[in-house]
Order: sequence, then structure tokens, then C-alpha cells
Amino acid sequence: MKNYINSRIQAHNNLKIFNAIKHNLRHTQISLSQINNHHNYIFLDGKSIRITKENKKNLYLDITKEYKKDRAIHNELFLKNKTRNLKDDSGSWGEGVFTFSEQMKEDIKNKKYTFNDLSNIALECLKDYEEYLGIKTKFMILHLDEKTPHFQYFFTNFNDNGASITHLNKTTDRLSPLQDIAHKHFGKLGIERGLKKDFTNSKHMSAAKYWQTLGVNLKDKTISLEQQYNNRKIEVEKDLKSLYTEVNLQKNEVKDLRSNYDRTSQEYKDLTIVFKQLQVEEKTLREKVRELKEIDNLDNYLNDLKKDISKIIKSNVEKVDPVIGNSRIEVKNINKMYSELVSKISEPLNSKVKEVEEKDKAIKDLKSNLKNKDEVLEKVMTEKYQAIQENKKLNQENLSKTNEITKLKENYTLEINRLQNHFKQQIALRVKRLNLINRLKNSNIAKKIIARLSKRNQNLDLNR
Repeated sequence: MKNYINSRIQAHNNLKIFNAIKHNLRHTQISLSQINNHHNYIFLDGKSIRITKENKKNLYLDITKEYKKDRAIHNELFLKNKTRNLKDDSGSWGEGVFTFSEQMKEDIKNKKYTFNDLSNIALECLKDYEEYLGIKTKFMILHLDEKTPHFQYFFTNFNDNGASITHLNKTTDRLSPLQDIAHKHFGKLGIERGLKKDFTNSKHMSAAKYWQTLGVNLKDKTISLEQQYNNRKIEVEKDLKSLYTEVNLQKNEVKDLRSNYDRTSQEYKDLTIVFKQLQVEEKTLREKVRELKEIDNLDNYLNDLKKDISKIIKSNVEKVDPVIGNSRIEVKNINKMYSELVSKISEPLNSKVKEVEEKDKAIKDLKSNLKNKDEVLEKVMTEKYQAIQENKKLNQENLSKTNEITKLKENYTLEINRLQNHFKQQIALRVKRLNLINRLKNSNIAKKIIARLSKRNQNLDLNR
């Protein structure tokens, strides 16, 4: 399969410039367009630098500082000619992109050319763009973390009068040479310009025949792409909302479960970790919903489509008056005209569909990740619920033991009291007996009994 190069530029408002720079440096939450962990590279001040977690913040600060300087220069030039300051809907930098067909991945894999080859070609191409458009390239980034490798670059979007360069070059006849310039450079590597050609190599045709053979095809292609885009976008928006709701519910469940524990407990700390993870997930989803809504309005593109087609046709046809026969309309280069028409119709819509499909893949990854979190969360919640039930059971057992101990204490007290009364009674009885004995000892009766016993004992001794 052949590989194709496509080039396009666009303007940004003043605020979106900062967001676009941040997005390209990946100085934000993980972008929905990212599908792998490959490194990206920035070409700045004649150097190639790998973008990392450690340097992207400083890169962002340096680049935005440079943008603010250009903004001040732009405003000064604009003020001289318009006697007013720039509005925020007018940015001082523009953004461009070099994209390739999916064959690029295979060509890189088969070492047909290297990223170094592509980067050098891209930088050469930008020098010609600078001369053609009157711009100055600020930096270029090679993105390798998305579906297909591509280059994105930023350039000064104002001339000496403070006018917007992208606005001055918005017509097809001004933009079309960008594709030719790109093909001049990337063609050195065998990369084709635009999309495959479905037309014959005929040198000319009538206007009526053109519309008969080409018009229907282009119309069908536009409608098909529009439907594809709209359907995918609706599906993704639905999935995003569903996913957001699911994450929010789980977060609230964890919060409720956490309230059952003391703040100092390990259970509370464990659930707090899960809660914060779900909070981050929820924030990421909000950003992805916002990112999806920021995709360019399709209606604006379709409204201008007829005008753009008309301009392309006018630039590629001419009236011929032959010596013999009637005058006719001839196409100068049918392949060139067809390529421009198909590129104009297909590229923006295909790009939008691609963006939506990438978001769809990201949503599927999120759902898979959320499913894993679900399992972990369910396990945690089950364990914590079991722990709560076990604690309740232990509390009940402790209460029962406490009641038993209380009863034993009561019985013990009663027994002690009974024994104390019994001992008191025994002591009183012994005292009484001792008193009686002492009284007997001291009385005449006792003396008489003792004398009598003594006499009886003596008589017994004599008889023996």
C-alpha cells in the first residue's frame, strides 16, 4: 500500500493557544488521543529534545513566555493599523500538522525510512512554508503516542500590518500549494500527495460530464462521512455520560462506607485511598467530555463545502474554443482536481471520525480499568462489611460476658454475706458456751461436783 502526506494549518483564539501548547506537550491529564506510552520529541531552537515528565513543565513555561512576547509585538502592529488592541478571539500563533496514512506505521516498522528522515524532511518543508506564507516557525513536535506518527508545529500568525496570515490564506488557491510543497519534500521518500485517485487519466471533460461522474461520488462520500461522524460522536457521548455516572455512584458508596469507621482507623485510611482514586477518575472523565465537545463544529464545515468545491473547480478548468466545433470546458489536470476535491471533503471529516474513534477506544480502556476497580472495590467493601458484622458479633458476645460477670459478682456478694452471717452466729455461740463454762467454774455447784468426783475416784482406788 502507498503512503500519503497531508498538510493543513489552522488559527486559534488567544486562550486556545495555551491549551493547544499544553496538549501537544502532554502537560495535562492523559489525552484521549494517546494509545501508548511512546515518547514524543520537540524540535526547538535547532535542537531535538525528548519530552518527559521532568521537562514538560519548563518547556511549557518557556514556550508560553515566548508566545507572550510575540503577542505584545502583534498587538503593537495591530494597534498602529486598527487603532485598537487585539481581541481574545484572534490568536498570535497558528498551528499546522503533517499527517500520514496508516501505511506509515508499516513503513517505519520495515525500516523504509526512519523518524530522523521524516523529521529532517518536515523541517525542510517548514522553511518553504515560511517563505511562501511569510511566517516564522516557533517549534515542531513529533507525536509517537497516538495511532499514527505525525508532526504538529506552531508559527507566527501575523504580518507586518498585524493581520492574520491564516485569514489571508484561507482560500483554496492559497492553501493548495501547501500540499504541493509538502509533497515536493516528502515525495523524496516515496510518499504520495493526497488520497488515491479514482479517476481516469483523461485530459479533459465537459462540465456536465464532470458533475455526472464526480458530483454524485463526492456527495455520497460527504453524506457517508457525516453520518459516520455523527453516529460515533453520539455513541461516545452516551458512553462518557454513563461512565461518569457509574464512577460518581461508586465514589459516593465508598464515602458512605467510610463514614462507618473512625478517622484514625486503618479501614478509614484504606477507603480514603479508593475514594481519592475515584475522584481522579471522575475529574478525568469531565475533561474528556469537555475535550469531545471542543471538536470543531461539523455544520460550519458543511456550510462552506459547496463554495470550496466551486473554487477548486474554477481553479482547475478552463474554457477552450477549438478551430472546429463548439467551445467546451476542459479540466487542466483531472488527477490534481480530484485529489483536491476528495482531500477537501474527506480529510476534515475523517480527522473528526478518527478523533471520535480514539476517544471511543479511550472510553473502552477506562471501562476496563473501572471494571478492575469495581472488583477491587467490591472486595474491599465485602471485607469491610464482614468486619463490621464481626465487630457487631464480638460486641454482642462481650455484652453477654459482661452480664455473666455481673451476675457472678452478685452471687459472690450474696454468698460472702451468708458466710459472714454464719461465722458471726458460730462465734456468738462459742462465746456463749465459754461464758457458761466460766460461770460454772466460779459457782458453788461446780466446786461440789469437783469434790464429789474427787471422792469417787478415791473410793475406786481403795477397792482395787
